[in-house]
Amino acid sequence: MPKDAGIVVETDMFEHREVKPHFINPCCFGEDFAAWLKGRLSAEDGLELSEPIQEDYGWGLHMTQGPDRYWIAISYAGEGPQEEPAQWVVSADPDPGPNLIRGLFGKWPALGPLRTRIREALVGEPAIRVLE
Repeated sequence: MPKDAGIVVETDMFEHREVKPHFINPCCFGEDFAAWLKGRLSAEDGLELSEPIQEDYGWGLHMTQGPDRYWIAISYAGEGPQEEPAQWVVSADPDPGPNLIRGLFGKWPALGPLRTRIREALVGEPAIRVLE
């Protein structure tokens, strides 16, 4: 399965200074970024997105489109709270879900269209600068 290197962006639009009491660690920023991205992507027909899910590196969303499942990850690139505009990495990969056999031997869904949608959402926001 090919792994997405992600899209690197810089923005002050999302919280990256205040550590919340429910964070797994002091660098789990991105909850509001995930909610924003969910809103941008959910307008697309046939997409179903989960509520944002906290991970040790940031936040993510499960997404399904028909039979295909994906994981969209939003990773905070800092070492902790910072004053400068934060850097983030947004990536998307296939998610086999609980079906281990599909994960090992199944045909992976095409990622190009999803990665393009994510890039368009990021580029379309003036407060976000794509660094790649």
